[in-house]
Amino acid sequence: MDVTIKLTIVPLVLLAILLIIGCLVILWIWIKIPQLLWKYCLAYYCGAGVKWKGGPDTWAVITGATDGIGLAYAKAMADMGYSLVLMSRSPDKLDRVKTEIHKEYKNCAKIKIIVVDFADEDIYDKIESELKELPEIHVLINNVGMTYRYPEFFTRIDDQSEFITRIFNINCMAMTKLISLVLPAMADRRSGVILNICSFSACFPTPLLALYSASKTYGDYLSRALSVEYGHKGVVIQSVLPYYVSTNMIRNPKHTFMIPSSDRFVRSALKTVGIESRTYGYLPHTVVAFIQIFVIKFLVGNDVNMKLAFRKMFRFRKAYCAKRDKYAQSMDTLDSVIDIRL
Repeated sequence: MDVTIKLTIVPLVLLAILLIIGCLVILWIWIKIPQLLWKYCLAYYCGAGVKWKGGPDTWAVITGATDGIGLAYAKAMADMGYSLVLMSRSPDKLDRVKTEIHKEYKNCAKIKIIVVDFADEDIYDKIESELKELPEIHVLINNVGMTYRYPEFFTRIDDQSEFITRIFNINCMAMTKLISLVLPAMADRRSGVILNICSFSACFPTPLLALYSASKTYGDYLSRALSVEYGHKGVVIQSVLPYYVSTNMIRNPKHTFMIPSSDRFVRSALKTVGIESRTYGYLPHTVVAFIQIFVIKFLVGNDVNMKLAFRKMFRFRKAYCAKRDKYAQSMDTLDSVIDIRL
């Protein structure tokens, strides 16, 4: 009799535990969804974000400003009347962008270009001296970044030592140094905006992009910590975590609803500045984040996300290697034909 009672009680206890967990999950989702909708309404319909203060003597500094998201931010700042400081390693591209923006955006009074390679470590004295000449830097957009040519296992990265130095100089050091140059004056004025362009891969470890993912996590954590430190001093600091955007970094895929153009992404992301200290920038990306990060992580743990990411990156790697090997084989065949003809 006692055994029968125990056997009956055990399933009931398990059922009660599962019921409690299910209720907690539903409650959590019901809390999160209104929060997301409220922020969405504030950003996109109420215009409750930052009030931009563009003017001929008010400057916006953008790194990695010649392509993709960086160029889109530069154009958006120019359209709002800011004078611009554009930084990149290519003087030809900087000159082209400068001419293009001056021609297209009459509100932009001045454009200053600084040619620097953020892979180098001895560039910051030059940058500091150039920025000291400006009367007021109101916006800093840390966009410069680098990633892998293709997903790869850590020990198989070509020129690994040099790659490690370059990716952390560009993705971590550049952001930190630029913030250190402009933040003191912003805090003294109690006014300023710093946007750090990180990546969706900062949300959880991404196998086969380990160094890139880790470097972007650094930027995300730095942004969030500084946002708390300096938010009460009037400085808005935001971590931006794009999912896929049509840029050179991901080989310019076609624009789709889930993969917006750089201009579309930036227009959307700018509306969240001052509302979210950490933003995915674009509503469909926010939905992906909610499902992939919050729901999956909450229900089954982050390991599932990492395994899914590994499978996806492994497929990308396999496709890249197959294409590379096919190209190498065709070149070998061509060389053989040339040798025969000679």
